[in-house]
Amino acid sequence: MRDFIEVISYKDTASAHSHNHTQIVLPLSGCLILDVENRQQAVQFGQACLISTNQAHTHLAREDNHCLILNSLPVWDHKIESTNNFVELNTQTKAYLPFLSSLISESHHSLKTQQALNLLEHLLPIPQAKILQADARLTKAKHRLDHNFQEPWSLAELAADVHLSPSQLTILFKRHLKMTPKQYLQQRRLREAKMWLRSTNKSLEYIAEKTGISNASALVRLFTKYYQITPGCYRANLHH
Repeated sequence: MRDFIEVISYKDTASAHSHNHTQIVLPLSGCLILDVENRQQAVQFGQACLISTNQAHTHLAREDNHCLILNSLPVWDHKIESTNNFVELNTQTKAYLPFLSSLISESHHSLKTQQALNLLEHLLPIPQAKILQADARLTKAKHRLDHNFQEPWSLAELAADVHLSPSQLTILFKRHLKMTPKQYLQQRRLREAKMWLRSTNKSLEYIAEKTGISNASALVRLFTKYYQITPGCYRANLHH
């Protein structure tokens, strides 16, 4: 089995061939022409070619080039075929390529490499029927925040609990929920604070403690920022 990450230079032309694994070609410098199942395009830095398992492909290289090659990505189901072989990369993905290249010397079994490759699930349009693993991890992280919102919180601890790095977990939340884990937790705590304000006469200090917010001042600041009304005014309006 080839390493998950390689850097190679394509030379001249090659006979059409296929692999029993998925492959992504990401030019780092130079330009080459790639042909996948008779779909042909010139690719250079800022572009990628996604080659599904058993798709026949070949190349034509008329100039010097260096390409980052990703083989058999864990996040790409080998049974799902890519219908769009050529894609443009966004700015975030292009900035990520030098880091991926730096992992070549490391064992392809290392946790760091696995986490780096898993992040591509959110940076590249990897063809998948459904991102089940991502859904499961997001559900688990949300469940922990929903049911343990009053406890001290750490992004690193939450990420480790679902076997992701902090940056991967943050990307997952932003992609699916349009907010960071911290913002999600704050909203959960504030919803609980509203419940306490509606149903009790407890002090703001007491409510802050019960909802995991550091103190009454922090509760007032966050509540006002999110709901555009102070906790005191919110409670007072309920009785009018």
